[in-house]
Amino acid sequence: MFNLLIFLIITLIGITLYLTYKNKKIPWRFIMIVLIIMIGVLLLLGFRFTPYSALPTGTKAVKSIDTVYGKAILYEDVNNNTFGLANIHRNIGFLYYDAGGTSDYFLEGNEPFEAAGIGRDEEDGFIVGVRTRDTNIKYIVVGNHLEKLKRSDTYSFTMDTVEKYRGSYHLEEVVNNHALFVLDEYSEATWTIRALDKDGHLIADKLFEAGEARYIDW
Repeated sequence: MFNLLIFLIITLIGITLYLTYKNKKIPWRFIMIVLIIMIGVLLLLGFRFTPYSALPTGTKAVKSIDTVYGKAILYEDVNNNTFGLANIHRNIGFLYYDAGGTSDYFLEGNEPFEAAGIGRDEEDGFIVGVRTRDTNIKYIVVGNHLEKLKRSDTYSFTMDTVEKYRGSYHLEEVVNNHALFVLDEYSEATWTIRALDKDGHLIADKLFEAGEARYIDW
């Protein structure tokens, strides 16, 4: 898409220079028609003039984080109350397009939280979005320092653990039932997620490759 945008701009500049070289007056109607065609093509290709208008139709932004390429956005589908993530890139300073995302995540009745993730490498980073309806969950923690931790293992984890191993964890407060992270890359650590209460005690976790999140009852 970006290559086509560059091609259209170069074409317009080339036509303008050619007509100027031939000492021909450029009709303003011709310029307007070309601009309208360019804008129409860009809109059809998914380019927008704001990052939020580049979101899928029928959705609204819940949380966003500025990144080096544009915005990472956690959004909600207003029709079915699901949520998703969008990786919105910026081009030429004022155009935005959805560079990829994930959608249709929902909370089942017995789940403490639901997590969605997109991206796998350092180029685009790894975006993690979390939704909960449990009012006891005040913080979401992404990361891990406990190697080879299994779902059947009993372990101790509190806010003190996060403070002690700061280099291993990312912490966000839950706001309006959501938390959003932009991390360097996908890994076992960045797909290990825990929920803490207001006192910093572990309530629930989702261990790497463990499937759904679970409440901790030990």
